[in-house]
Amino acid sequence: MRRSTRPILRVGKWLIFPLYLPFVRAVRTFNLSRQYLRDRKAFIEASAIDTALAPVMDPATIRALVSTRRNGRFCLLLFVGTLCVWIWSCVHQGTRLVSVTSLQFGVILLVLLAEFIRLSFSNWMLRTGGIGRFGTFIARGSNLWPR
Repeated sequence: MRRSTRPILRVGKWLIFPLYLPFVRAVRTFNLSRQYLRDRKAFIEASAIDTALAPVMDPATIRALVSTRRNGRFCLLLFVGTLCVWIWSCVHQGTRLVSVTSLQFGVILLVLLAEFIRLSFSNWMLRTGGIGRFGTFIARGSNLWPR
């Protein structure tokens, strides 16, 4: 190719660029979708292997998991709601921080938080099969949320 034809080819490529650009995008999209489907197929196969190796739980354990998860989340919701009511009472009602009402709210909050932690620990023990101690449970913060 001679040096004088390079600018002509460049201008020609620039002129036909809008015509072949949609085809280039279509080919890229097609290749990406094929790669996505191939990766998804491998992921599904790996998931099937994982579920085949997972231990089968008896219905009583599953019911206990569901109830501890539901009750733990409910206790946390009650804790947050009670905390909001106490803050509203202190800010808008003028309740003092050192009063009988605040002490009552504190006791209620403490009981709800303890119940939430107890239910989360029970849920964790059911999921792990009773292996571990409370120190292991509390070491990871994600264990607090019942699953």
